[in-house]
Amino acid sequence: MVARVVRMDGYQDSQQGDRRAPRVLILCAVDFTARRFLAPLARYLADRGLDVRVACAPGPDWEALQAEGLRMVRLPIARSWNVVSHLLTIWRLRACLKKHQVDILHVHTPVAGLLGRLVGRWVGVPLILYTAHGFYFHDRMGAWSRRFHVLLERLGARFHDHLFLVSEEDAKAAEKYGIERPARTTVVRNGVSSQQLVPEVLVHAGLDRRAELGIPPEVPVVTMVGRLTREKGQVEFLRAARRILQRIPEAHFLVVGGTLASERDRIRRRIERMAADPRLAGHVHLLGFREDVPELLAASTLFVLPSWREGLPVSVLEAMMLGLPVVATNIRGCREAVVDGSTGLLVEPGSSEDLAGAVVYLLEHREIARRLGSGGRRRALELYDIASHLESQWNVYRRLIGEHLR
Repeated sequence: MVARVVRMDGYQDSQQGDRRAPRVLILCAVDFTARRFLAPLARYLADRGLDVRVACAPGPDWEALQAEGLRMVRLPIARSWNVVSHLLTIWRLRACLKKHQVDILHVHTPVAGLLGRLVGRWVGVPLILYTAHGFYFHDRMGAWSRRFHVLLERLGARFHDHLFLVSEEDAKAAEKYGIERPARTTVVRNGVSSQQLVPEVLVHAGLDRRAELGIPPEVPVVTMVGRLTREKGQVEFLRAARRILQRIPEAHFLVVGGTLASERDRIRRRIERMAADPRLAGHVHLLGFREDVPELLAASTLFVLPSWREGLPVSVLEAMMLGLPVVATNIRGCREAVVDGSTGLLVEPGSSEDLAGAVVYLLEHREIARRLGSGGRRRALELYDIASHLESQWNVYRRLIGEHLR
């Protein structure tokens, strides 16, 4: 890399003599992640004078990202552990970093995060950041698999300069398992827009979505949002739905989310078979990926996330911001967002019986559900507004730019 004198208002390139802003490459595996989770950060950094690009594999969200004004770089990344595929990714990434003269590499998602850090250090990127959106290892993993993924995180940590974590519990795990020391970590809680997620503003849109789906305005609607993967818990959700309908036969259930082309977990057919069960027919709506998630949440009575592994789930934060009571699993991330008994209820992961019991309880005790929803909105406004999330990262960026880009 070319030696540079760095100022916050731009670079003085010692060989070419031109001044330019620091160049940032935000790297993740797929454009779904870039659009749903990283686009606000890219825009925020660009608004503060950095030269920002986003690199990932192109997919259905590519054109929308470009239409939002983001500078996109095509970089196919296999989401598997195929060695040959990753050697090709390494070669492409090396060429990309050199071509764009990247000064700051900010990596996301497990595979892109590990390969990006290795290659970034190899080619001499001055500043490498990694955001762990929830460590891949979790309590339901086998012991050997868990150790393996912890070792991968330890390996990756040798090649970054700073680690962003989305929850306090992940920060404790990073220290406990020897992944990273506290001095090189910062917790930046995930955030959602308090200006866009306003219950009073979306109430009519929610009624419109009910009408479009053929759901009467007065019946309870239980919703979950997430990619169709085994670990998100759609199987437990539909099993719970059968139990719930025995007590509350008028209830409806929305499953929002689809399967990515790169996803190794092929559970869609099983979910479709379960939804076609005569006991669920007409009550379960498989909606796939949607652009109107806030409106669908506004159409809901209750939000559920029966996941096995999370960082700090954005879907839960959106539901809380809209004042919905939440039933989530008692796992890392979920139990940080949801305060059991104050903003929602926590149940054991993998238990459709516990999940059904919590949902039935809240649907039969509407005043308690309303109180939990109100508590969730207050907590979301206090802790999970996206403005605070972005400002926290920017403060770390400014400090590390001063330390590493001289």
